[in-house]
Amino acid sequence: MNKIVDILLALLAAVLLAGCSSSRNQFTITGGGMDSVRIGDPITAVANLNINNPSYKVKVSDISGKIKNGEKALLNVQADDFEIPARSSSTVFVPLEASLEPGVGFFSIMKIVSGGDYENLTADITFTATGLFGIKKTQTLENIPLKDLMKLL
Repeated sequence: MNKIVDILLALLAAVLLAGCSSSRNQFTITGGGMDSVRIGDPITAVANLNINNPSYKVKVSDISGKIKNGEKALLNVQADDFEIPARSSSTVFVPLEASLEPGVGFFSIMKIVSGGDYENLTADITFTATGLFGIKKTQTLENIPLKDLMKLL
């Protein structure tokens, strides 16, 4: 079960690392974990990420995505909106919700992640980042390898 939770945390880290950072605003994730997890349909969790933000405040909203094994979608994931405070090192708490893709069983996901081999797991994510002066940027990131993100956390 912890492996699914780690995957959800990696998905959230992907939003921050791949999408919200630019040459003017380089976030650094210095740690993270899960404060709470409830297994059910849907799976709910509250993630915490320690973030160093040397620049302006950023609001991240409309976060949704899919976890895939190859081309097969396994989980649909949504996260609540959150803000990254300006010029600070802080902990950001983000509620997450994951539901099984139709036709995918919980035990089949556990079988895939139980070996710790995330080689074929990828994520597709869509979110909106609102930065300085209220400028919004909606991004879609596809086929992000989760094995690389798992090493960061």
